[in-house]
Amino acid sequence: MAGLRRLRQPHERPGAGRFRNALLSISRIAAGFALLARARLTNRIFIVTIMDPLPFALAMLLLLRLSGARIIFIVHDPLPHAWHLPPSLRGVERALWHGGHRLSHALVVLSEPSRMALMRELPDYPGPVTVIDHGIFGVDEVAPLPRAGVMLLFGTLRSNKGIMEAIEGVRRARALMAHPLRLLIRGGGHRDEAEYLAQVRRAAADAGDAVDLDVGYVSEEALPGLIAGCDALLMPYKDFHSQSGVAMVAAGYGRPIIASAAGGLATLMEEGMPCSPIAQPVTGEGVAQAVLSFFRQPYEEWEDRALRYREHMLDRYGWKRIGARFAELAGRF
Repeated sequence: MAGLRRLRQPHERPGAGRFRNALLSISRIAAGFALLARARLTNRIFIVTIMDPLPFALAMLLLLRLSGARIIFIVHDPLPHAWHLPPSLRGVERALWHGGHRLSHALVVLSEPSRMALMRELPDYPGPVTVIDHGIFGVDEVAPLPRAGVMLLFGTLRSNKGIMEAIEGVRRARALMAHPLRLLIRGGGHRDEAEYLAQVRRAAADAGDAVDLDVGYVSEEALPGLIAGCDALLMPYKDFHSQSGVAMVAAGYGRPIIASAAGGLATLMEEGMPCSPIAQPVTGEGVAQAVLSFFRQPYEEWEDRALRYREHMLDRYGWKRIGARFAELAGRF
């Protein structure tokens, strides 16, 4: 894209070793400070998205603010998926989590449910809180549904993604279907939920060939082939407030979803995203019923609905339109 320059920092690498990854982490933080300082020489408005680690991110934002810069913060999640400090220090951690929000001049959320949850957390925030939708990711040519009874669950493997319920639900549904169903689980584990990942590993092993679990980062190059091999994406989310990037990927690749109406997913479902809904609260039985409902409907209907919804999404959530919304917001400062 004209006028866009991507600045790459060092990043930790699987298998590189603890010491080497520590050095890479320090290098990434130092490079972040250097890149921001250089960018500040020619830019006044900064759009900030995911930041990590938090103490260094807050220092960066504070320095930007003190320099006179204007900060637009994209709030992916009103609250963290997992707390780091013990419950006795929850107030301190909550204040630190929202520190970046309070240092910003405007906040952007990706769905109306996210905005409502954030306003409950920060009712006294003085700046604008604007909903700007998540942009769509996709391919130029959509692969047809393979019609193989394969579902895909991918992304960071956290407890609020309902992975245990997904495994149980697929096992239940598979026992009642005339042809075998299969669930592919792809993604990296969350650093604060090692025990949950261990539970997922055990449950996947117990499920036999009904579940194919591969823990690790899914590269951009591997994603098209992975999605082309599935009939639907399974998303039994719980305690989820943001918009789902996975759902946007599903729409862009012309795939229906089997999902709960959590967070921004509810908005997409109301818009007409092809979905077999999972009842809330999410349980293994509820997942099984939604899976059975999906596969009892003709593939042709799901395929037609997914392709029509993809066209709608490309029009409404294309990156040019999303970029124009950000430009409009930045123009206020």
